[in-house]
Amino acid sequence: ALEDGMVDDPSRYHRQISEEVNRTVRMVDDLFELSQIHAGLLVPSPQTVALGDLVSESLAAAESVAAVKGVRLDGQVDADVLVHVDPQAMSRVIGNLLMNAIRHTPGDGSVQIRGWSQADGVQLSVRDGCGGIPREDLERVFDVAFRGGAARTPGAEPVRSGSGAGLGLAIVRGLIEVHSGRVEVENVEDGCRFVVTIPATP
Repeated sequence: ALEDGMVDDPSRYHRQISEEVNRTVRMVDDLFELSQIHAGLLVPSPQTVALGDLVSESLAAAESVAAVKGVRLDGQVDADVLVHVDPQAMSRVIGNLLMNAIRHTPGDGSVQIRGWSQADGVQLSVRDGCGGIPREDLERVFDVAFRGGAARTPGAEPVRSGSGAGLGLAIVRGLIEVHSGRVEVENVEDGCRFVVTIPATP
């Protein structure tokens, strides 16, 4: 119809095509990253960096998406918390967790991110207002292509970010395991909380 000039608003269809192409590109990138992780080909380049800097950068990147959704972002990291990680990989982890939290939090809700040191390493938590995850799904949220949906708060419309293919949390787990860490999820009062633990800085 576009080629034959049969539509009244060609720019509308061009925008839709562009959005779908971009979504497909993001999905292919995510699948490529997952394949590298699963094949053991992703070798991190760790550096000692301030966790607060990584969190601040990720919050700034997510701010516009949260604003469109009407979700408040709140970040707090204890002073002088250092992590020995690949900065790009850790930024990907934080960004994916934030976008997942924003996606499942209804408008006028909030997402909180916290970071602190403990005896065996550093912990980072991201808490959302999704309304909770059914107990039987808690162990599945990190599976490839698992998207949930009915478990989350009604009215929490998804945002247009990421590939939308249920790969974001699988990538989070893979990148954290590459760093010999772990990621867990638990239900809290009004949503759920993802907790990342990474080993102490050498």
